[in-house]
Amino acid sequence: MNDEPAPPSCVSQTHRALEERLTHRPELRARLHHLLDTLEQSVADGSDAHAAEERVIQELRQLGQELLGRWAHEAQAQAQTQVRTQQPHASQHGKKKS
Repeated sequence: MNDEPAPPSCVSQTHRALEERLTHRPELRARLHHLLDTLEQSVADGSDAHAAEERVIQELRQLGQELLGRWAHEAQAQAQTQVRTQQPHASQHGKKKS
């Protein structure tokens, strides 16, 4: 395992890439800010490490659920688009028109 810190140029490129990625996902940026706010509030409240950990874990679980939900919707939309492109005559499931 390499414990040496990355050169400053690599770190700044990594941060820039993350910033660019988060620009396209403002809801994720907001949730990460909320996670940091939760951590800082735990410190300000004088919480012990166990209580702070519980608060952060709860926030991370919610974040994970939200991210996976968004991923599922994006994956479904992409799969539908791909099927429509590859098989334009495929039937779609939906309500019947009366």
